[in-house]
Amino acid sequence: AQRVRRPLFFAMLAYWGLYAVSALVSQNHAEGRYVAFIKIYLLAFPLLCLIGDTRYLTRSRIALLFHLLTATLLLRFAVCLVISGIHLIQGTPLRTAMGWEIDPMGLHHNYLALYINIALAFLYAYWVSDRNRSETAVPRRGPKQFLPFVAAGVALVAYLLLSASRSGIVALGLMFIAAMVHLVFFRHRYKVALAVVLLSAALVAGLYIAVPSTFARFEALTHWGENYVPDDRVIAWECGLKATRGHLLLGHGSGDYRAALVESFEQRGYRRAIEQGYDSHNEYIETLMATGIVGLAFLLLMLFLPMALAFRREKRDMQTVLTVIAVATMIFFEVMLGRQMGTQSIALVYCLLILKSAAPGEMPGHEDTCQVDAPHDDGIDRQRGFDGAEEEVS
Repeated sequence: AQRVRRPLFFAMLAYWGLYAVSALVSQNHAEGRYVAFIKIYLLAFPLLCLIGDTRYLTRSRIALLFHLLTATLLLRFAVCLVISGIHLIQGTPLRTAMGWEIDPMGLHHNYLALYINIALAFLYAYWVSDRNRSETAVPRRGPKQFLPFVAAGVALVAYLLLSASRSGIVALGLMFIAAMVHLVFFRHRYKVALAVVLLSAALVAGLYIAVPSTFARFEALTHWGENYVPDDRVIAWECGLKATRGHLLLGHGSGDYRAALVESFEQRGYRRAIEQGYDSHNEYIETLMATGIVGLAFLLLMLFLPMALAFRREKRDMQTVLTVIAVATMIFFEVMLGRQMGTQSIALVYCLLILKSAAPGEMPGHEDTCQVDAPHDDGIDRQRGFDGAEEEVS
């Protein structure tokens, strides 16, 4: 397991290292060093995992961290509802009080959506676990165990929709499709899948009726035609791709690519982007401008290699799969690795998922007391815990 996870950490180190080397050969060394420093978590966290003793990070302890993330988001949602309720009492219209593009506690909606999607991926993996090697060892869960997590999932989805993050909603949609494919074709849980679809449809319809402004940012898609005006992101993408011309292999350098993007904005006449310091709104294009195809290849390896470990030995770790889908989708619309908030979160979550897949019990020298290879028939009632590990219950 350690042999498999090392390349995943090295992919993150290589991606950061390319930016660091690129800063040295850039004309604007200060800008290059700043960009490399922003991404320093892609160096620090993998090194800690490779050098430090991570054996104490068992699956249950890693699961606790994701439980804390989920609980924090739910508490934040409750506080936001209270703040919006106060605004309603003061006479603020419902559409305005519940329009949370910048939520009442001040967090930008795209980063909020990233955290929510990570928490939803964890909730799905925890309760529709698929890592046990025996499909016949089906745990028995009653409504008292199931309903609290359904309620948490519904609350987080509502929170994300109210935040009006287009990238977050698109990522959630792709995660939903992947989860339904998993439920229907791999788990054969047709009734559960149907119930999830109906519940999701009811939630979206209810929010659309109550707070239609939540979906206002998608209205441009319904007016595609002669009068279509390109979205800011589309213009930024066009300018970013234009800036890569002549520098496709190695890019402009981490210190010089911003100047090339600004020049492209000027040629396009996109003054607002220059005045407000816009980026390309796409991590893939941003990487292509800075480090070329070589850097883009490292980024793709860093993003998608964890799926190789997720499917190793037929474990089908859906938390990793759904998290990768969320991150890969959201950085298509936002340059999240260009800000410490995004780099720190993504690097930490990826390292935790890699460690979880090779947590004690699979690592040499550790006896796995939770993982099972065959159904138990010893008269002891068992239930499945984090990622399919079965535990005795009295």
